[in-house]
Amino acid sequence: MNISPNFSPPLKLMQPYFLLSGFFYMLSMIWIFFLDFNLDLKDFILIGWVHLFMLGFIMMAIFASMAQLGVIVVETNHYYVDIFKYVWVFLTSGLMLMLIGFYMDTSYLIYGGVLVLIAMCIYAIEFLLTLKTARRKTSITNAMKMSNFFLLLGILTGLVMAFSFNGYIEINPHTLLNTHTFGLVVGFVIMLIMGISIILIPMFGFSKRLSDNEFKNSFITLSIGVSIMMISPIFLTNMLQNIAYIITICAILLYFYQLYKMHKSRKKVVHDIWAISMYVSFTSFIISFLSLFSYLFLDNEIMLRFGLWLMLIGFFSFIIIGNFYKVIPFLIWFQIYSPLIEEQAVPMLHELLPKRIVFLQWFYSTAGLLLSSIAILIQNTQLFYGGITMLSVGSVLFFLIILKIIKTHIK
Repeated sequence: MNISPNFSPPLKLMQPYFLLSGFFYMLSMIWIFFLDFNLDLKDFILIGWVHLFMLGFIMMAIFASMAQLGVIVVETNHYYVDIFKYVWVFLTSGLMLMLIGFYMDTSYLIYGGVLVLIAMCIYAIEFLLTLKTARRKTSITNAMKMSNFFLLLGILTGLVMAFSFNGYIEINPHTLLNTHTFGLVVGFVIMLIMGISIILIPMFGFSKRLSDNEFKNSFITLSIGVSIMMISPIFLTNMLQNIAYIITICAILLYFYQLYKMHKSRKKVVHDIWAISMYVSFTSFIISFLSLFSYLFLDNEIMLRFGLWLMLIGFFSFIIIGNFYKVIPFLIWFQIYSPLIEEQAVPMLHELLPKRIVFLQWFYSTAGLLLSSIAILIQNTQLFYGGITMLSVGSVLFFLIILKIIKTHIK
């Protein structure tokens, strides 16, 4: 793979995405203090928080990372890079209106949903046009393409739900809930994480790169599972949803096997901040997978809450934060310092991170995740908010770290 800084957009252009992602992560952790521990999973107050976390933190992080790494992976330039001046504006504005819709007046869900859809359309269309000129066309490239289709379908179903909540469409919005959630979380977020991790784990973890044919198996299987879930509301039958669950489970098991092979092939073991973040992230993923799998048979809501919590706060958060600590210094070094090597002394890659604060952030976040997860299992409210306190401290440190790195190196 030709790793060239010329492919990725200027870091100054992507600066708002990194900062907003860190800010919304901090805000979403602090926001939990204002939520009731026993809120129903379908309560708009909780759903509003989920959208704050998913759209503000995760989507902003994915847009930032894919804008930079996606073009490097496929070895091409952006079709029209200036669209990134506007995507974050539409996404942030849409998120704010959606939060007003969830907490005050549901009519705002439509306006917010339209703005979010515009942001997603701009991003997805530009990225699909970019992939048309890709020099490397592999199963990972195909996963990037397919994930963008699922992104748009997931957002469209969410917009239809917003119209139905306001009485403009006569349809039960809850029939689209699985489609909306599955399309965005599994079809977009998890599919992208699976594809990009096949590149990043060997690069940052000193392990052997898997062949594209091996990833193709899990990618195709996951695509089939998500596609079946997306069409299930048309037939109004639980059978299709159960088939989608089973196929998705098979895809994730295939991916676990690929992770195991990469783990076994490590040339050297380095327990840096990226590595220990990945340990927490993928351990959370495995436990979350087992918990959600058990829920399909036991119908135990505590296991559902436990599995979803570990998926969001354990898997998604740690994989994004850990990779931010690698990706941002990597991009800064390649774009800003590598051209200066022959002219002046330049910092090493690891020197771009404030190491002590980074490990302190990991400690607080890991301890908070552990305490809050145990609290969900044993239904202990005080222990849960104790864990949230530590997660909040970790989130503040994370935002300050991102702010410090960007202010120091990106002028």
